[in-house]
Amino acid sequence: MAKMKTNEERKAELEALTKQMGKQIDSYFESPEKIREHLQFLGKFHQYSMRNAILIESQFPGAVAVGSYPFWEKQGAQVQKGERGIKVFVPNPVTYALHRDEWVPLSKAPKPIKDGVKQGRIPSRKMMYFKIGHVFEYTQTDAREKGIEVSDIFKRYHRDGGLENQQDIRDALTTLADDRNVTLLDEPLDEIGTAKGCYYPELHAIALNPRNKSIEDIIVLIHELAHSELHNQERNFERNKPLTAPEKEFQAEMVAYVVSHQLGFPTDDFSLSYLADWTKDKELLDKELLLQEVHQTSATFLDHIELHLEKVRTLEQEKEQTPLEYIEQLDRRMGWKDTDLTLYERVHAVQRVFPEEVGSYLNAKAALETNLNVNRVDEPLMYIHGKGFGFQQFGIANNHDFSKDALVAYTIALPNQPLISGHFDSDKIVHPLHDLEKNNRLKKPILKSLEERWHNILLDEEKSLFFKKKGFFAERQL
Repeated sequence: MAKMKTNEERKAELEALTKQMGKQIDSYFESPEKIREHLQFLGKFHQYSMRNAILIESQFPGAVAVGSYPFWEKQGAQVQKGERGIKVFVPNPVTYALHRDEWVPLSKAPKPIKDGVKQGRIPSRKMMYFKIGHVFEYTQTDAREKGIEVSDIFKRYHRDGGLENQQDIRDALTTLADDRNVTLLDEPLDEIGTAKGCYYPELHAIALNPRNKSIEDIIVLIHELAHSELHNQERNFERNKPLTAPEKEFQAEMVAYVVSHQLGFPTDDFSLSYLADWTKDKELLDKELLLQEVHQTSATFLDHIELHLEKVRTLEQEKEQTPLEYIEQLDRRMGWKDTDLTLYERVHAVQRVFPEEVGSYLNAKAALETNLNVNRVDEPLMYIHGKGFGFQQFGIANNHDFSKDALVAYTIALPNQPLISGHFDSDKIVHPLHDLEKNNRLKKPILKSLEERWHNILLDEEKSLFFKKKGFFAERQL
């Protein structure tokens, strides 16, 4: 049995790991080639914290995908015997309670103190600490021998950017700008010469050079969106020390490089040549903060693009299959042959195994059960699964009483748009419109229109009730 480490040993190990990370950061700034290598690596691990991405790179150069021991077991793979884990920082929050004017760990507090914290009578607070955990790289497992591909496990787009789907990525960047209230101008306000694009902080707006090639537009848009995220007026005001123009350009160029490289777009023209001038006399903390902001922004952009591309793929799959074919295929994948399950059980089972397919499942189910012709939808309609009403006007469907339903599943049909489905527990959400608003499933103008339709139904009900009461009192007076 392995000997337990003392607190001093654990502290020393954390300090050593932090020092190793600091040296690794410093090494990135030795040359443009070094920073390029790091940015390429960063794109592959954008869902890890920057510090952990750096630790993974320093211990296992060229890593493609990592996971904990239980993670690989869950994927049906085993870590090879004799492989050493890659050390990473693992968050370890500790709750403290106020006891006799001192903050003590809740786990070591007497039972009356624990009960007092639970009941809200005794103050408590959380402190974030870190411990060392271990992950293993894909090639340290037997996944390859078992035919398990990285893309099968992580469902990443893995460098599928390029001419064939650049419009989808452009659309994703447009929705990214829209989410951040960034205006995309049709053309620059003034002549910008050979510049590929520009960001106007005072307008929070971006313009691209109309002379750009289409693929240039995407890379430049990523660069300018990075400016809008990192160098808008609000962010500039929050900084203790303002960034210089070269520093801002360097950050935006690094974000564009990370995202473009991960998407598979050409990166030969990226310029990091002023790296040496910028890093001269800079402290390690300055460099870490620089990379931290680049990492966070790149991760946000990649996550948004990835989600958009997954939605596009799902829609393409739905077009290729009839609703019946899709339902039959999902039944086989879920092992549901001759199984009698409730709607609640089915939705939660799909949510657990294939969470990204719950919407597609409900879309196909609604289309199959109602024989809806989406090409004939001329007003917002909604289908409440399991109610037996079919598709109804949105306002009417949203006005049902959902308080007694364990699970509410709905599908919305809008003119000239694909079906949109969702589900919720009635003890947390009041009605479908509430769920749509809470989860940002639709753009604000559409949500506002749906809300107005529902309010019109509520007004009609109130008017009807008013006239009924008026008629009742008139009869009594007679």
